[in-house]
Amino acid sequence: MSKFIVVNIGCLECGVSSNIVGVFDSEETANNVAYEASKYYDWREGGQNDFCVFPMPEFNKINKRYSLLID
Repeated sequence: MSKFIVVNIGCLECGVSSNIVGVFDSEETANNVAYEASKYYDWREGGQNDFCVFPMPEFNKINKRYSLLID
């Protein structure tokens, strides 16, 4: 079963923190949550925020983009 993570991407320039909003078993639900969150929290802690949906990767596996972390 696939899982999808909704992430609040904060503003690097403004110092607004990023955070995980939630984890869902439906991509449609995750996209709906991200859409609704963007309506209420697009400007938070004095900076711009973006809400993105990512498929949850396998446990204990590093993304190939970060291959320097792999022994």
